[in-house]
Amino acid sequence: MAPKRIFLLIAHNAFRDALASVLNRVPDLEVVSQASSLAEAVNLEHNIDIALVDPSLSDGDGLTVVRQLSSRRNAANTAPIALVLTTSSGSDPAIFKRALQAGAVGVYSTACSLDELVDAIRSSAWQFSE
Repeated sequence: MAPKRIFLLIAHNAFRDALASVLNRVPDLEVVSQASSLAEAVNLEHNIDIALVDPSLSDGDGLTVVRQLSSRRNAANTAPIALVLTTSSGSDPAIFKRALQAGAVGVYSTACSLDELVDAIRSSAWQFSE
């Protein structure tokens, strides 16, 4: 089976680079593109299975990309899915509501474990983690 192709849209370069490095060491996952802003994300060709999206970008709302990806979903659910990766805690229900409305299938805090995030990427099912 081919590895799941991942797009990282995360504002913080050091965190994004570290996460890409870790995910690329997982045999069934591959980070194929990265961006730190909406402007960068728009210019990328996304031949991906999963997007990990930061909702708080320097040039706008990362959930814009989540909406774009979910609008490409068809009856066969072949469009990429999006997981939101946020620094917000579980005490901020607004981000969870906005992410779900945008079409995200999961919302994770940057405080979650890497194992939990890898499991979420693999399962692609609705999840919520603080």
